Amino acid sequence: GFLYLLLLFLYFTLLLNIIVLFFTKFYPSMDGPAHLYNSNILLYLLKGNNVLSEFYSINSLPIPNWISHFILLIFQSFLPSWIAEKILLIIYMSGMALSFRYLIKVLNPKNISLSILIFPFIYSFLFHLGFYNFCLSFILFFATLGYWLHSFNSKNTYKHFILFFLITISYFSNLVIFGFLGLTIGLYILYFSLKKYLDDKDMVSAFQFCCKRLLILLLISLPSLIFLIIFYVNVQFYPSGEAYSVKELIKWINDGRPFIVYDYAGEEIITEQFFHVLLLLLAFSFILKNKDKLNYNNLEKANIIVIPLLLSILLFFFTPNGSSAGMMSDRYCLMLYIFGLVWIVSRSVETKFNGIIIFSILTLHFGLLFKHLNGTIRKLDANAITINKADEYISENSIVLPVNLSDNWLEPHFSNYLGVDKPMIILENYEASVGWFPIKWNSENLPNI
Repeated sequence: GFLYLLLLFLYFTLLLNIIVLFFTKFYPSMDGPAHLYNSNILLYLLKGNNVLSEFYSINSLPIPNWISHFILLIFQSFLPSWIAEKILLIIYMSGMALSFRYLIKVLNPKNISLSILIFPFIYSFLFHLGFYNFCLSFILFFATLGYWLHSFNSKNTYKHFILFFLITISYFSNLVIFGFLGLTIGLYILYFSLKKYLDDKDMVSAFQFCCKRLLILLLISLPSLIFLIIFYVNVQFYPSGEAYSVKELIKWINDGRPFIVYDYAGEEIITEQFFHVLLLLLAFSFILKNKDKLNYNNLEKANIIVIPLLLSILLFFFTPNGSSAGMMSDRYCLMLYIFGLVWIVSRSVETKFNGIIIFSILTLHFGLLFKHLNGTIRKLDANAITINKADEYISENSIVLPVNLSDNWLEPHFSNYLGVDKPMIILENYEASVGWFPIKWNSENLPNI
């Protein structure tokens, strides 16, 4: 009965988060309008629009970053773009909450109540920048790792097909998380192999066990790894050496940088509490000894997550922010927080303070959410709606050169709201220029205009 109440509470909290999405028409972000616009271009290219196909083509390379465009494309084919965006965000929020709960249930069922702590992580800084593919990749990390751990000893062969499907989709969401997923599953194979050797004292059997499972992992990941090689051989990044100081990066961790969106000084008072609460939970897990054998085994299982956590911390401090696709410091900061959350929640012990911790985190989360909504999101939405309505004065298949006179750093791609509901060539289209998105400029056959 208690577990049922916990599940109801999780669903109720999720429902409140989803309701917030409907306080605005669009949920404005920096890259969000570009994703909406380019998924609309995809739709019209598939419909055979000859004018658009003179300017744009579908990227034939097996690139990551497909997942959000694919979801938007499906719903934009029969719904207005703003509703398609809502559905994508509902899928993201529900997926994050439920896949995280699933992973914690597999790692340590006793701590399932703490899985509700995922909610502040859903509305991250990168989510508000519109990094939808990166954000969606965490759902695939949680779900795939959870399913792999759950079905590890299963004799059913269909589980390999499910894992193949999940790992392949993970590739098409984000490369970094795809790599971390493969690493984490590999580490668990080594962990279970070592456990088998300690139980059976048979080195040969444990080695065979390890090799067989690593080989299966390699085979079901092989298509994605081939895609990865093709992608890296054919796509050129333009990295910069831009980097933050170590002092600044340490401050980021303490301040809860992944949760700060619009107003650093005003929001860090709230966000740094997330970091302090996680530290408190971690301290409890070390101080309070629990003699329950089952829980002890679960703690061992949870501790494997420390390795991807440490790796993300190393990458956070040693990878320049401007390398690869850019904003790498922000990505690794969110990753170290999320891996830290998985580790801390799955190894936590039951205390009378857990209820207070959950209440405090959710209070801070909703406080920050409404601060964002009332302070900035409603204003951005008003601008998005105005730009979107201007499409009524522009005929289909027009070529539009936008001039951006906004001084808001979040609005560089807001012109793309013009073309989210009808075919249009908007010349400000960063996705078509970089080479790692589904749409690219048809540079070989551009009309002579």
